[in-house]
Amino acid sequence: MERAISYEEARYLDQVSRDRFSIPSLSLMESAAREFYICVKDELEKAQDVCFVAGGGNNGADALAVARMAFCDGMRNITIFQAPGRETEEHRVQMEICERLGMKFTDEVGTSLVIDGLIGVGFSGELSDEKKAIIERMNMAGKVISIDCPSGLKEGRESFCTEADMTVTFGYVKSALLLSPKSGEIRVVNPSFPLDSIPLSSDVYRLFPADLNLASIPSDSYKNRKGHVAIFGGSRAYTGAVRLAERAAFKAGAGLVTVFTSDDSYSVVAGENLSPIVRRFSDFSSADGYSSLLIGPGLTDLSADEIISVINSFPGKIRVVDAGAINALGQKADELTDGENIIITPHPGEFRSLMRTLGLDETDLISDVKRVRDRLKGGTVIYKSSFTLICTLKGCFILREPNPALGVAGSGDVLAGITAALSDPIAGVLLHSAAGEELYRNKGFFTSEELCEATGRIRACRSTF
Repeated sequence: MERAISYEEARYLDQVSRDRFSIPSLSLMESAAREFYICVKDELEKAQDVCFVAGGGNNGADALAVARMAFCDGMRNITIFQAPGRETEEHRVQMEICERLGMKFTDEVGTSLVIDGLIGVGFSGELSDEKKAIIERMNMAGKVISIDCPSGLKEGRESFCTEADMTVTFGYVKSALLLSPKSGEIRVVNPSFPLDSIPLSSDVYRLFPADLNLASIPSDSYKNRKGHVAIFGGSRAYTGAVRLAERAAFKAGAGLVTVFTSDDSYSVVAGENLSPIVRRFSDFSSADGYSSLLIGPGLTDLSADEIISVINSFPGKIRVVDAGAINALGQKADELTDGENIIITPHPGEFRSLMRTLGLDETDLISDVKRVRDRLKGGTVIYKSSFTLICTLKGCFILREPNPALGVAGSGDVLAGITAALSDPIAGVLLHSAAGEELYRNKGFFTSEELCEATGRIRACRSTF
């Protein structure tokens, strides 16, 4: 796990390094350029041609410094495209060095490898038509490597920007990079920022697969000690979702699962599932000793009032609200009696609908997720997209391990079942991702039934008997 920061905090880090610790701007720039050059040297050497696209600011100055380092190492496959714009003092210094070295400048963006130094994290506002045209030309190159951030990438929402194959960023990873596939592979280097001496207020962190930490199952455990998950879901049209959720809960380590479903789907759910107890909605009682609740998979037959009643009957226990129950919870958010242990699992469409239900306008994604969390009285939001953003009372955690194979029908139901069984949103997301990665690596694309099986294998590797 590592800290992620906003663009504003990135600018603050640079400013404090200069003003409080008296590190010259050009010294920081040289260190940044050197670290970047080390990361990309092999790519520069093997490319047929390398075009450094330099804007007028310090991001462009970084590009000029890297180009000069490559040139001084003997590389002659280099050209510099200087974009028009207001130049900083550091940019003028780097430009003069390149000119005195006799480096080659061009009016055309190269087609093999482009080093993107057009716009850095200081950018705000809208791109000019000229800048858009330059970005379009960069995106036509065989490979693009961005300095600090893809040019034009805004925070929290998709925007027109460079589509980088790799981004080498400075100090800390920027949260905007984690939320966009257009940043490509991300590498983080430190250009001599005194990181330990500059406190930051960021509560955003990047998760890695290695952060998966599952509690061992003691050797003397039996079904009643491994957790009893109550699942509300299913309807005549959607019986598969609740079946996937209960299988995932078992595979994640639950000892008992009771499925509550509609009268219309009862016979189907009961007939095709041998392990769980299957009952009707009307049979539910929160006094039966369940350890956690999952409500929503395939659910269409309960009203918002009935859904909030079930949720409120589980005070102090983990309640995972998924799919068909999410919007109902939004309608009844003011009636929620205990939100701290609520976990909601919306995909982007469900999240936008929930925002409208709660009367919230969209700003940037992290702020939006935090506001939804607060409206739900401190619950956890698991926002599921090509990345996963988990927002808890302890902060926001981003898993950026894209696996398109996880985008399959029922994958969200599996995640909900895993999370209910583990009673831990971060562990649930990481186990789900690990199962998907194992399957994709060994079998290619897969079904959600197979995802349940992989969940059991991964879970067993972390258990002690």
